[in-house]
Amino acid sequence: MGVSKEQTELVEARFPRFYSAHIPHFPLAPPPIIRVLSDPVCRLTKIRPDETDFSSAIHTLCESPDFCPEHPVYGKEPDEDCPQPSDPNELKKSPLEKWFTKQIFDDLFPKSNIGVGPHPCLPYSYESFVIAARYFPEFGASHPNKQFKADEHHKRDVAAFFAHALQETGENDASVYNNTDLTLEQAHECFYRGGFYNWFERGPNSSFLLPTSPGFSPSDGKRCTDEGQYCKDDPILNFWYPCNSDFESHSDQDYHKGCYFGRGALQLSWNYNYGLFQQFLLTKGIKVDLIENPNLVITKMDPPLAMMASLWFYMTPQPPKPSMHQIVTGDWKPSSKNRRAGYQGAIFGPTSLIINNECGGEDPDEPGGPGESRRIKAFKWFCKYFKVPVGSERTLSCKGMLDGFDAVQHMYSWHPDWGNMWKSQSCDCAPAPYGGPLPYYDPKLYPHEFTKQNDRNRLRCVYSMYESPETFRLDESNSPCLKHKPKIRLTKTGIRG
Repeated sequence: MGVSKEQTELVEARFPRFYSAHIPHFPLAPPPIIRVLSDPVCRLTKIRPDETDFSSAIHTLCESPDFCPEHPVYGKEPDEDCPQPSDPNELKKSPLEKWFTKQIFDDLFPKSNIGVGPHPCLPYSYESFVIAARYFPEFGASHPNKQFKADEHHKRDVAAFFAHALQETGENDASVYNNTDLTLEQAHECFYRGGFYNWFERGPNSSFLLPTSPGFSPSDGKRCTDEGQYCKDDPILNFWYPCNSDFESHSDQDYHKGCYFGRGALQLSWNYNYGLFQQFLLTKGIKVDLIENPNLVITKMDPPLAMMASLWFYMTPQPPKPSMHQIVTGDWKPSSKNRRAGYQGAIFGPTSLIINNECGGEDPDEPGGPGESRRIKAFKWFCKYFKVPVGSERTLSCKGMLDGFDAVQHMYSWHPDWGNMWKSQSCDCAPAPYGGPLPYYDPKLYPHEFTKQNDRNRLRCVYSMYESPETFRLDESNSPCLKHKPKIRLTKTGIRG
């Protein structure tokens, strides 16, 4: 179920950490009339065993297997001339595309996009997925150790991402397990093909949204109630990622435009995460103001941000946390206690701690409850689909971990260098052992694509001291370094021009 702001702030005590809010497992209101779509991008196809070796069953792609009950469809197919996903940078294909095909995507996600199915003009499609993956070429393509075969590493990585997406935004219709016409295996087939269903937190008919625009269209998320704001407010965040405070009125009720509730496959949430993702996009030459217009995460297709935001969330470390990708591929450094407990190498369990601090283990019944149990069961199902090993049963959960990630001592973020503010030289910043909006990536723990951001983030920190000293309660009397201006031009983004 949804997580309150108070609960989230308690969990996220060491800011900033990414947060992903749950959505309900069932719609909040009765669905519209169920209809079976004849999606023009779907067709009767046999997946060739020699191509994928995943299935030899014949059924219509973009539809559930014939034995599955019909599912609710809230949206509608876009017009024929609808805008399709594109990449303004025209990046080359990622290695993922050598083995992960459109047929596989359509087979796995027939209920995506609130029941419509995969469609290139809606947030979830193969086309959007592969464009997003080109910005993270290590996804589904890296094998940093020999714990598994290379292709097993690749498919386990994708299975982990899909498993978390199923928990966060899947249809999660547990009623299929009460259907006496289905075997247990058939119920699994119907349930775990329900991923990429929801766009917004709380799904269609979201209580965060305007009653007349409850989430049946991607554009419905551009306004919200007070409950959907998810705006973290403090002096430092107000400098970097100040929430949009604009309102609009409908039926004598005010709705916020600055709405940072969960969007996309892994439910990007809170203004600071929107801001961090916006900064990532800017480093790729993509200028978009997600603080001013957060619903662009769902509606923007050039490039397709709903998929990109979720992959960014999955691939990006959150000091002191490694990325989920690092955990699954075994490219992380656990504490000595965790190593003794078996938590090392390419495993799944700690990813649940990263995404939502869930370490409750796997339920014995099917399909079990939400949270870590669902993530584990989904990972098992996707690994079975891809014919790869899940790894140690014990380390599928994080409940056996003896330490948190902060047991590996290192610095987390850039802050003013308080110990040298008195010197007759320009002010500087230094890494600190607590969180903040400007991550510091220790070269001993994090991949090079992140550690190379350190200089930029340091200079952004210096910029903030000169641009807004009052944010840090600085002035020339208590911080004489402010009298000495840096010799280089600084910018808020760390990007010139």
